[in-house]
Amino acid sequence: MRFTINLATRPYLDQFRVKQACIGSLVLLLALLAWNGSRIARDMGEVSRLAAENAAMEARLGSRPAGVSEKENSRLLASIRFYNEIIERRSRNWLGLLDQVESATPEGVALAALTPEKGGAELKLEGRAKNFGTVRSYLERLEDSHAFDDILLLSHRDLALGEKTRGVQFTISCRAVSR
Repeated sequence: MRFTINLATRPYLDQFRVKQACIGSLVLLLALLAWNGSRIARDMGEVSRLAAENAAMEARLGSRPAGVSEKENSRLLASIRFYNEIIERRSRNWLGLLDQVESATPEGVALAALTPEKGGAELKLEGRAKNFGTVRSYLERLEDSHAFDDILLLSHRDLALGEKTRGVQFTISCRAVSR
């Protein structure tokens, strides 16, 4: 006599429990979706309320206070702009900037002027070099330093400093990367 066991006819997974777990997970995910939707709606309402409050504050700050003449108000605003520019200029780390320029300047380049443009981030470097190859090397070192970007050679011209001494005068514009 030969006995065979057919294992394929016996169900190993309880289909009812699997369906219950899937339905439970789906209900939980739907509840989380509804909760996140309500949070988004509440946050959008808060954003619109804050935008309206901000617009009201801007309108109130934009107008001159009662009892102050137009001339006094404009004088006060000019004074505020002046002091804000001073604060902005003082907040710039000029020693760090000069250190970065110095570390990027190769041998054979003499800087004559470093002029910050309006806003303080734009710089104009004027100087002299032995030859144009040295100027090219300076441009490459400025780019490699990652402390400056938007580096442009604005002008260059040959100089005759004597009968045998030649050089190149150049002007470079760049923007200091804030860190």
